Amino acid sequence: MRSHSPQFHVATVFSGLLMASTLCSASPQQDRGRRESPQPVRPMVERASPEISRPDNPRSVAGPMTDRMDRMDRHPGPRTREVDPRPEALAPRVSSVGLYPGTRVVVPPAWHRCTTFPTGFYWRQRDLMAEIQWLSRRGFVPVTALGDTVEALTDYVQVPSGWRAYGISVPVGGTVQIEVQHSNLGWFRLMLVDKWGRPGPGMMQAAIAPQPILVTYKNPGKEATAVYVIVDDPAWWSDAKNPYTLAIRRNWDPARVDLSGVKMVAGLWGASPSVSAEFRGPSLTGPAVYPH
Repeated sequence: MRSHSPQFHVATVFSGLLMASTLCSASPQQDRGRRESPQPVRPMVERASPEISRPDNPRSVAGPMTDRMDRMDRHPGPRTREVDPRPEALAPRVSSVGLYPGTRVVVPPAWHRCTTFPTGFYWRQRDLMAEIQWLSRRGFVPVTALGDTVEALTDYVQVPSGWRAYGISVPVGGTVQIEVQHSNLGWFRLMLVDKWGRPGPGMMQAAIAPQPILVTYKNPGKEATAVYVIVDDPAWWSDAKNPYTLAIRRNWDPARVDLSGVKMVAGLWGASPSVSAEFRGPSLTGPAVYPH
């Protein structure tokens, strides 16, 4: 085996050092030059988009609040429904609602006659307020206006709907009390609503009562108004031979208070006087005495 001379080893080491020096002598700029340098980002110029043609909205001139108040004045409100809201177990389905001849006043549709003593669950299902809102889309809801001197009346509900509505005028700050009387009183209830068929200011106590047969209303407004009381008799106990009595007690003297300016036919209500009602009682001469 041949051994290498010391000169051979020196030459080999020198050659390695020379190659390393050559590789390291390459400039970093030249290495980066061979790479793809990032292009500068040009600033984005915001251009106005072409205008989109929109149809003119005449209501936008008046403003959203004016439009909302206009709808509230013409329309009963959000509870209004397009379809029959009555439960199928309590009322037959109807596809159309009839009108009284020559008027725009609706004929209240039929409910099934109540044959068992009504419970709280039954009264909640028999939602006459929702029905009134629904009927208002077909026409006006029938109401019998009561004169300012009427102290009491005898009447019976419409069959097969089982209810009837009356309108009463109340002055500013005036208090009126309405009570229904009948031999089968446990099957009756009263409802107190405003011109849109909803419990208005001063009516919440009557609205939350489970089955009121006596309701009291005090006018909290700044002008005389009309309130509407509904007598509900789902079992049809009242008829011509056994009518109910509706007693009206006022804390003002009708002879001294002018309520002729109160508009009874307003909102969703339409005049349809009850031909079966019998009124009685002269004008009051002093404040009413409320029973305990």
